[in-house]
Amino acid sequence: MQLAIRADGGPEIGYGHLVRSNALVEEVLARDHEVSVATTTPQPARSVFPNAVDIIELPYRDDPEPFVDLLKTDPPDAVFTDSYPIDTEYQRAIRDQVPLAVLQDDDRHAVCADLFVNGNLYAADFEYEFVGQEPKPCLGTDYVLLRSEIRNRATDEPPWREQPERALVTMGGSDIADLMPTVVRAFDGVDIHVDAIVGPGFSEAQERSIYAAAEEISADVAVARDPNNLVERMLQADFAVSTSSSTTYELLALGTPIVSVPVVDNQEPIAQSLRERDVAIVLEREADIEAFRCAIDQYISTPELRQERDIFGRQLVDGRGIERVYAEVLSVAENDL
Repeated sequence: MQLAIRADGGPEIGYGHLVRSNALVEEVLARDHEVSVATTTPQPARSVFPNAVDIIELPYRDDPEPFVDLLKTDPPDAVFTDSYPIDTEYQRAIRDQVPLAVLQDDDRHAVCADLFVNGNLYAADFEYEFVGQEPKPCLGTDYVLLRSEIRNRATDEPPWREQPERALVTMGGSDIADLMPTVVRAFDGVDIHVDAIVGPGFSEAQERSIYAAAEEISADVAVARDPNNLVERMLQADFAVSTSSSTTYELLALGTPIVSVPVVDNQEPIAQSLRERDVAIVLEREADIEAFRCAIDQYISTPELRQERDIFGRQLVDGRGIERVYAEVLSVAENDL
């Protein structure tokens, strides 16, 4: 199979789409297939995807013509898209050329595709509109795309400590809301080791402000930029503070209890789903330092809550979503051969 990926990401719009797409890329390459990535954000894409992937730069996010021209010149067996500007007409233009699998987090666009993927907790809650023949649906956390480092550790038993010793703070690839210094300061007075993770999209000014916050407080804070052992730190954490982003599913798969806060509109459905399922401490978008302190204290003082969240999280996300999505994408590609 020759698969083309259409995805964008970076410091301004977040890295989630690239990271999810790379999970599929890893699986495709592991099965000895070929894959290319067409993107309007080539530099962030090169930082996420393996060197074996051909990165093709596109001039426009929402104009399908340059990408469709590529498909006409060298048609792949299938296309997989994960980008909000890929609207109905963009999808139709692709599908007129090759089989199409669309990953879409909501119902903002009517879907025109052969395969439709939404691996979110809330995926089944929407009333989707379809154009043309209805696609095969892959809805819910059975189809969440997780990178290989997470999948490889999802079956490990997380450490259990009655009295928590380690916490982790991560805003994902970038800190769009400049929230990390506030969260770090919320640990002041807490006898715990805190891993404060600086993502690849953080600016140098943001990193400096995090170091400054860490120096102001009594907690043992280790600031690390894009560490190669991030997954181990996530697994070892007694709880984590994170945005309501795709990182949520990584933490659930590892059994790490979460303090979750949405920072942009498209994270609100994840936050609401976490609330409804009582699987995380979920704060409001405008949460201040006191709100974070209360959430941190709740996990520290309630070990049974952390244990419940550990078990429920791993039940919700088993880490095998990529295998299921890969099989469906392959089926779509092979049916057109």
